[in-house]
Amino acid sequence: MSVQFSNVPTREIVRFAAAYPFGWIVPVADPSSALLMPLLIETDAGGEPRSILGHLPRRAPATDALGRDGAAMFLFLGANAYIPPGWVSKDDWAPTWNFLSLKVHASDTRIDEAITRSAVEALVDHMERPAGSDWTVEKIGSRYDALLNSIIGFRSPVQALEPRFKLGQDETPAVYNEIKRALTDHDLAGWME
Repeated sequence: MSVQFSNVPTREIVRFAAAYPFGWIVPVADPSSALLMPLLIETDAGGEPRSILGHLPRRAPATDALGRDGAAMFLFLGANAYIPPGWVSKDDWAPTWNFLSLKVHASDTRIDEAITRSAVEALVDHMERPAGSDWTVEKIGSRYDALLNSIIGFRSPVQALEPRFKLGQDETPAVYNEIKRALTDHDLAGWME
């Protein structure tokens, strides 16, 4: 993997995962049980990623696999787009795909009944607050406890981060600017800043 795509400041990795929290949970013990769920990266006071917080369906094979062996990989995919040669004024240029992605390695996932409620409420706050919403889980009423009975919280200490932000860093300034102009209304354009 090219270093120019993986040399990403930690604050940008955290910002990316917060912007695209829906990711794959892949238990190392049973990769075929992988499933998509919302995930939050928890950071320390200095902004360094410390853990992944989330919840799982109680009866999912992934929950069982993580209960037996806590090793997991979490895969985040953000904005991405095919970049056609027609966007570039260079005759011998080939098409490519630009994207934002992150692999998070964890070895000690803890399935924990005690954090289920706080994991759900942290996710709701993360999603609702930026939208300016005042919605909270209390508005579900008595049904909230029944919903909580079908899921269970987990926390996975972060072992390693592998970002890959392919945003045209390998292009000449002219080609980079042509791609960015063509992506004006696409989420990738903002990340190219």
